[in-house]
Amino acid sequence: MTARRDLNLHEGSRIPPMDAFLAYGAMLPFPAAFVVALAAPFLAGAAVLGAQLWGAALLLFFSGVRRGLSFRTPGGATGPQMAAFAGLFSAGFVALLLPAAWALPLILVALLLMAAIDPVAARRAEAPLYFERLRPPQLAVGVAGLAGLTAMVVLF
Repeated sequence: MTARRDLNLHEGSRIPPMDAFLAYGAMLPFPAAFVVALAAPFLAGAAVLGAQLWGAALLLFFSGVRRGLSFRTPGGATGPQMAAFAGLFSAGFVALLLPAAWALPLILVALLLMAAIDPVAARRAEAPLYFERLRPPQLAVGVAGLAGLTAMVVLF
């Protein structure tokens, strides 16, 4: 006998307050690390390493979010969902292994790509509908801090 479950999901585009708090909170370590590196150069190495580890951990977390969402996709996981999962996981794992001068730009590019593809995923019902409005500004916070750190590491 085959089991079956029908889900009836009603989803709005309103960003849940707790989700907004956690989403933006997850990005704050990047600008904070940049400010620390600028204000206290003797802590720059620790700030860069912290940003690298935090960024890698976030990419691995985001890969799990994408894979988890794919379990509830009607008809099963889609190609774009699996590509996003694999890409984010690979980027996060590789960012753990690379020196900061390579890892930070990789994390930066991954966040930029997420800002572009998550709104599309939301419109395709592959991610929560509110990701369309949440992800670009949320990820811009992280990108801003990472861009500053990346410039410091690569140029100096």
